[in-house]
Amino acid sequence: MSARCPGAIHSAEAPALEVRDLAVVRNGRPALEGVSFVLEKGGNLAVVGPNGAGKTTLLSALAGLIRPSAGTIRVFGQPPGRHLCLAYLPQRPAVEWNFPATVLDVVLMGRVGQVGLLRRLGPADRAKAQEALERVGLASLARRPIRELSGGEQQRMFLARALAQEASVLLLDEPLTGLDAPAQEGILVLLGELTGEGLTVVVALHELDLVARHFSQALLLRTRPVALGAPPEVFTPAALRAAYGTALHLLAAPEGTLALGEACCPKEPR
Repeated sequence: MSARCPGAIHSAEAPALEVRDLAVVRNGRPALEGVSFVLEKGGNLAVVGPNGAGKTTLLSALAGLIRPSAGTIRVFGQPPGRHLCLAYLPQRPAVEWNFPATVLDVVLMGRVGQVGLLRRLGPADRAKAQEALERVGLASLARRPIRELSGGEQQRMFLARALAQEASVLLLDEPLTGLDAPAQEGILVLLGELTGEGLTVVVALHELDLVARHFSQALLLRTRPVALGAPPEVFTPAALRAAYGTALHLLAAPEGTLALGEACCPKEPR
């Protein structure tokens, strides 16, 4: 049996994401090497590691924005880049927040791929956008300028745009950066609800404690995979030291091993 994803036809039996021996070279240097994993529909994967480990590069490759130097990526059995059912949410600093747009305007952008650039959005598209805003708890802010949103509201708006797009795979690059603890928890709870509804989620994160609480799988990167599996199996002292080196300090505590990071690593090239 096959299912229709606008832009590509894929097998309903194929994994949501399948990555085999992925490698990316950027500026003459390896940015990723030997990355492999399979994520079924409704799965969630947190990608963690120090700055410069390849997290953003991996998400960009999954989204079809950069071409791998080696290996393969399949989205429901097809190469990436032709899938409206895949939504990529980049880091928030990449957005021009002073652009004169409302929350509803941004969410409606998710409908453009469904109807085509040359067709006007109609009542059904506005209904889809409104439904998405209600799903993320922003229905009352539909007419608010995006510059007036809090960090947590910004991320919810982008999730609503992905839902309006009818995406079934969500890629999020450090969506918790700059958010306070309640906003971080709210975003992760919402992502958990969405995976429970069948969406597949891949998130690049730094917060290891939140990954341990909210994700079923974690990929620990340092250009190459250090460990992949359930967070308790991945976040071992040996694996964390291999990934972070001297940028991470491990302390014994009654609740277990605490990992304290330093903001000393170079940023990942874009």
